[in-house]
Amino acid sequence: MKPNWQAFATLLFAALAFSGTTDAVDGGLINTNAIRTIDLRSLPAVTEQVGVVVQNSHDSKAAKTYSVYIPHAKADRLAKVTVHERKSGAELQVSKMDNEHLGNILPPQPIEYRATLLQPLQPGEKISLNIDSVYLNTVEPRPKVVEQTGDQTWLWKDDACILSAYPINKEKTVVRTNGEIKAYSQIKESSKDGKSVTFGPFINGPSPNGPVEVRFRDNREQLEALTHRREYFVSHWANDLNILEHYALRNRAPALEAFDKVKQTMSRFMKARDNFVKTLLVKVPADARDMYVVDEIGNVSTSAVTRRQRLDGDAFKVMQLKPRYPLAGQWNYTWWHGYSVPLSNYLRVNHNRHALRVPFIGSIVGSASQKEEIPLTAINTHNTAVNAYELRITLPEGATNVDVRVPFDVDSIRQLPQSYYFDSSGRTVVVIEHANVAPSAVDTHVLVTYDYSVLSLWQKPLVIAIVVFALFALTSLCSRMQLGLAAAKPATTATKKTQ
Repeated sequence: MKPNWQAFATLLFAALAFSGTTDAVDGGLINTNAIRTIDLRSLPAVTEQVGVVVQNSHDSKAAKTYSVYIPHAKADRLAKVTVHERKSGAELQVSKMDNEHLGNILPPQPIEYRATLLQPLQPGEKISLNIDSVYLNTVEPRPKVVEQTGDQTWLWKDDACILSAYPINKEKTVVRTNGEIKAYSQIKESSKDGKSVTFGPFINGPSPNGPVEVRFRDNREQLEALTHRREYFVSHWANDLNILEHYALRNRAPALEAFDKVKQTMSRFMKARDNFVKTLLVKVPADARDMYVVDEIGNVSTSAVTRRQRLDGDAFKVMQLKPRYPLAGQWNYTWWHGYSVPLSNYLRVNHNRHALRVPFIGSIVGSASQKEEIPLTAINTHNTAVNAYELRITLPEGATNVDVRVPFDVDSIRQLPQSYYFDSSGRTVVVIEHANVAPSAVDTHVLVTYDYSVLSLWQKPLVIAIVVFALFALTSLCSRMQLGLAAAKPATTATKKTQ
């Protein structure tokens, strides 16, 4: 029999909660009821919401924080975690802890996030919390290899009960899918209702020995950006904000048993379904111009741009990128595209202080549709998970006192010096790196403020003028210099008479 790490972890964390260490979680808290909902309807992002009713059972001590534990096996796929009060809807401040007080007691070690309550929870009082976490690429194709037109079946696998720092009196897990459920773990406390499976309730007892599984069919597109780099180039002289995006993309669908070009071509004319991603949709601002798409071979001339569109009050254009080949399951495609927008739409100026507000990340949607015109509603489908993301903002030469603000925690923020053509003092490049970007980050913005004077604006033209003048002066001076041997002077009359 396999060791029940879930039950052991619950007992261990409960013991730590009542210990007297200063770094341990608040003792005396009990989850009287917990319902976990796993939403598999927006793959490749998996949303997990845990609703808990927390009671402070301590005799005299008020609780100020609530700890959330992320299993080590899923920690590297975590994109976002938030905690809200259910009654007021207020979001609590969440901080990631180092967990040094746990040591190596329980390998593998979970990750702790600690939420600060708005008001201390007095002894005997209860509070309802919603814990929302988003994971990327946690479901896997099963089987891993299918026919060219075969259905895509996916596997979700996790513990039936919640990993918690506190005892749980009653809990259950509900798994919701978008397609037909093919199979699920047949434990005693499990049931199926349409496209959802329920495990539990478990009352005052450990979870089942081992994880539970759900296999379901979902033929929708799922893409994975192995790397994504977005670059902004700020030009005050041209009132231009140039945007460049680099992608290394993979289709997460099951791999093909064999690729049949004839069958793939016939399916295009017969409007039949297959597992190929044929079009990549990129949403760009309505005033975007000078758009281009380039891959490792050269310009991708099969791409197109729609006219100005409007959806839900938002004006935009859509770049329809046609890869050189349809993306089958587990196939990769690498390219970069770019465009320009007016800088004045994103920049605000107050004397010498400038504030640049730009989107944190752009969205891309993969489509397997055989239609030439894809509905506009597809542009809001978030079916691409970004594993490793880098944002670079190149400020103009002379920008100083740079400050960067991101609405959520990121892995790193750096400011690097960079020199370009005709630069004399170099520029500041803001580099933001983050792994596992949640789909909700598409609607967030980065604010960069910096000082930029009129003298800085004229710095480059003055440098260029000085260099041109220096070259002209040097050329003029060289033209007046005798660089060769001097010619011999003719003999004078007096010298000739003497001879």
